[in-house]
Amino acid sequence: MSSYTDFYVGRGENAEWIGSLQGECYPDNFLAVAPRRLALTTTKALTFRAAVTDTLDVWEDEGLGRAYRRESGWPWLWCSSHNSSWVITFDPAAEAVFVTVGGGVRWHRIDPLDPRFPEGDDPLGPPDIHAWLRDPVAPPSVPMPLMREKPAAMPTLGGDVR
Repeated sequence: MSSYTDFYVGRGENAEWIGSLQGECYPDNFLAVAPRRLALTTTKALTFRAAVTDTLDVWEDEGLGRAYRRESGWPWLWCSSHNSSWVITFDPAAEAVFVTVGGGVRWHRIDPLDPRFPEGDDPLGPPDIHAWLRDPVAPPSVPMPLMREKPAAMPTLGGDVR
């Protein structure tokens, strides 16, 4: 099953979307290759941007899926990252990388010396999956920018509600 990862600088409704990945977007793949690992472990915004750009450049070459750059526009049918598998952002105020999941209710700070994604029963995800399916953007999901107008009904992809 394909997964989706969106990259931002900043957190909240004014975060800046800088690119997305589709395909093998699993945490182990982010930690296995230098540019992706650097994107997770940096403490500098410029380094994060460069590492994400490098990741977008090599993603398809490595056969891991599709890469979408900011200049091509928002790639998804859904209106925000609340429906993506992973959301990775660099917060300049905290000088750190944070990660959450679609419908995530909190941000997980990545330790640059020991970069690990949360494990177990997905402590980042929505506490009420049925409420999230009805409205992924609704609280308690963390605030994120709307990338397109929010539809009355959520679109589907291959039978999956997104």
